[in-house]
Amino acid sequence: MQTARLTNHEILGFNDVAFRAVGVVVLGFVLPLIFFDETLSNGLVAYLPSWIITALYALVYWEGNRFIIIQARRRFPDAQQLKQKLIWQVAAMLIFTLAVCNFVLHPLFGLLGLEANSHQPTSFESNAASLITVALCAAIYESVYFIAKYQKAALETEQLKKENLQSQLETLKNQVNPHFLFNSLNTLSALIHDNPDIAVEFVQKLSKVYRYILEIRDNQTVTLQDELKALHAYIFLLKTRFGRNLHIEVIIPEHLQQHRIVPLSLQILLENAVKHNILSAQKPLYIDIFTETDRHIVVKNNLQRKNQTMPGTQLGLQNISNRYRLLAGTEMEVLITEQSFTVALPLLLPDATQQATFTP
Repeated sequence: MQTARLTNHEILGFNDVAFRAVGVVVLGFVLPLIFFDETLSNGLVAYLPSWIITALYALVYWEGNRFIIIQARRRFPDAQQLKQKLIWQVAAMLIFTLAVCNFVLHPLFGLLGLEANSHQPTSFESNAASLITVALCAAIYESVYFIAKYQKAALETEQLKKENLQSQLETLKNQVNPHFLFNSLNTLSALIHDNPDIAVEFVQKLSKVYRYILEIRDNQTVTLQDELKALHAYIFLLKTRFGRNLHIEVIIPEHLQQHRIVPLSLQILLENAVKHNILSAQKPLYIDIFTETDRHIVVKNNLQRKNQTMPGTQLGLQNISNRYRLLAGTEMEVLITEQSFTVALPLLLPDATQQATFTP
């Protein structure tokens, strides 16, 4: 899934138009006083040539190095690439600044007779002023960037807490609600008379499902192995209730079961499939759960929608999607055709947000 290309202002973390305009003017005014022995003793008019020339220098350095900063952040967008980004950025800025100072601006302005009259800066003075200007601007940009990153991370952390609370509420709504209990108890009531052994197993599986919900309520992710243990218990409840009207097949390679997913995502997807589709002897519902290219776990069912007067809220799907986006910056994928409904959940690496292990 492709993401939209960020604008320069989004990459920098703020709209820097006014900052650049004011910064160039201020640097043009201040640097000659600091580095080139210029004074205001003869008045502002006499000082104006130095101010203008230095401002032009500052403008070229500023725009060129701003471009380098933007390109560095485009090339190395991940936090793990910070070292490579800094090396690439510092090297590029040094090469650009020194090359422009020594081989372009200084000779060009001297050739055109545009240098300030009162003092001709030495090569050392020009290079020092150039590098200090660039370092100051880069420090401001990087400070704003890291502050923006920190604020975004803090906001996402808070939002993730809210999403976890919403997830718990959504789970209770979808799974631990009177309708679910009513259907489970009705099924159990019939089993007690017809098949006491299956009734005992039904109670055990029902207990396992609820215990899993309680144990992982504070977890951001769980291992696929733990999710599948609870899922098989939930599948038993569904198959006991619907019999041959429901067919569920789970094929997950052993080597992927230590990868992680957001908790109860598979259970919510099964619940949605059963809730929104017809299940009958004439139209059985088929649900397949499998992995794809070792990067996604896929839940796919044949599509035979119920004639519902009220459309689905899709809160379950949205909740799963939000948690993946906030936790890992990834998106789940939904594909709907005339024949099937498919959801692909990203598999997170085994070391992502470790949590307690569920014991069945």
